[in-house]
Amino acid sequence: MAQVRDSEELRIRLQQATGEDVLAFGWGSLGMKNVFVALTPSALFLEFISFTGNTKDMQRIPFEELEFIYAIPGDASTPKLMKLNLESRITDAMTGTLIYRKLQGKITHVLFRKMPNHDSNSKAPFRITKQLTAIKPELVRMPDLKAVREPQSKGGCLRRFAMITISIAVVLTVIFAFTMEQGWGFASIVGLSTGVLFGGIFAPMIPIFKRMLTGQG
Repeated sequence: MAQVRDSEELRIRLQQATGEDVLAFGWGSLGMKNVFVALTPSALFLEFISFTGNTKDMQRIPFEELEFIYAIPGDASTPKLMKLNLESRITDAMTGTLIYRKLQGKITHVLFRKMPNHDSNSKAPFRITKQLTAIKPELVRMPDLKAVREPQSKGGCLRRFAMITISIAVVLTVIFAFTMEQGWGFASIVGLSTGVLFGGIFAPMIPIFKRMLTGQG
């Protein structure tokens, strides 16, 4: 990403890409994707980039298409229960998240880290919402995320539980049957028990992992 060495170069790049004045901007990540984000007088602009800094895609979201947008400290895509160790807490304290949703779409989380240190990059979400408040204050609000996120259906959770349980049970049964002397019966019990345990733990967490990997949901 050598094409953008500092905040001024990033501002110029985004201004050229949008063809408008750039009121606030930052360098974030949407799940696994790198993205430059800019606020113009009429829209939220996202430029998705490759590891080498080349443009992969561009999205312009007019204010009329936004339902809400808000900035909060830390990584809003990751539940607090998964920020247990010291490293994750320090990292969380050095990040900020821009949360928004279009009128038709899922909640999107754009994470801004302190590095690269482009004009206090982790504060970019707050600069964006501050500027937007002066233009469209009705858009800058934080709804109840639990209420607006897609609910997990019992059927979907049960399907994920079954898939995880069966997959682990089959693999472990075959492994134990060939490595232990107790035979297929005991191997099946061990494999199924382990599969049920891991299925019960991970099936409800699949949507959370998906949100962390994609930045949406």
